[in-house]
Amino acid sequence: MEQKIKNRLMCLLASFMVITSACSDNKSDIYVGQTPFGKNIANSSIVTEMYWDRSVALRDGVIITELFFRTGQYNQHVYVAGVDLTKVTFTPGTKDDKNVPAVDENSDAILPYHAYAAEQNGKKVWLGVNGDFYTAKYEVMGIFFKDGVAINDKAWSGHEAVVYQLKNGESYIGLAEEALKHGDQLLHAVGGYGTLIDRGQITSEYMDVEDAAIASDFHPRTSVGISENRQMLYLFVVDGRMKDAYYAKGLTLPQLAILMKAVGCQDAINLDGGGSTTLIVRKEGEDGGLKFPIWNTPTDDNGPREVTNSILIIDKP
Repeated sequence: MEQKIKNRLMCLLASFMVITSACSDNKSDIYVGQTPFGKNIANSSIVTEMYWDRSVALRDGVIITELFFRTGQYNQHVYVAGVDLTKVTFTPGTKDDKNVPAVDENSDAILPYHAYAAEQNGKKVWLGVNGDFYTAKYEVMGIFFKDGVAINDKAWSGHEAVVYQLKNGESYIGLAEEALKHGDQLLHAVGGYGTLIDRGQITSEYMDVEDAAIASDFHPRTSVGISENRQMLYLFVVDGRMKDAYYAKGLTLPQLAILMKAVGCQDAINLDGGGSTTLIVRKEGEDGGLKFPIWNTPTDDNGPREVTNSILIIDKP
């Protein structure tokens, strides 16, 4: 009897060791990302599981990382573009690359047309994302400057956030009143809704407005951030509404802010999202033809949405 008890105890101990070993092995096999952005996002407080991440360099100073991960019970599919502003720059895009106000339905276009228009004016476009929110009359809701020309110098309430660039090449993210103080030195400015990160701190002022559901619900998102030394620009494009191949849910603005801070954003703002969220990337064919395919999955049933302005990453003049 005593020997049988010993044998059973040995079997139980062996089983426990196998189970413990298996758990340990599984833990060590947890995928934590292979790209710099992937590793940082995998370690953020909202990511419960990272499935995969991969990066592609469009040119020196422009890298796009694609990520597929899980937040709680939802899948997420996100693109992050890291843009070195010492090597390239950004410019606002419009349907015809002109710096005139939008006046009617003929004033906007799908994002690839913004890039083609810029190319026709001698700019080399590497990628682009949609820009500011706009009204039913196709007017942007934040301030909008292009090539030193004020297209709109007044922001709607709640739409004071802005990414802007001065004529000396310095880029900033802040508020409209800060940008406007630069006067005739202001070169470009694209507005947004909601400051996500302010001087390294995640903010939530945008939650106090009447349409706070825009911030707290899950949606496709587009956003822009900048590093502390203002030499790196970060563009986020988030798929959502379960329309893509990954059944991605989309993010709330607080979740988006956490991910942006994780990759190094010192300041960040939210741009137009939902059906407007679009990412285009330069593609040169073997025959010399130029295209700007859409990489993410726009959610409108009738295809990519026409937008009033955009942010294009281009070679420096």
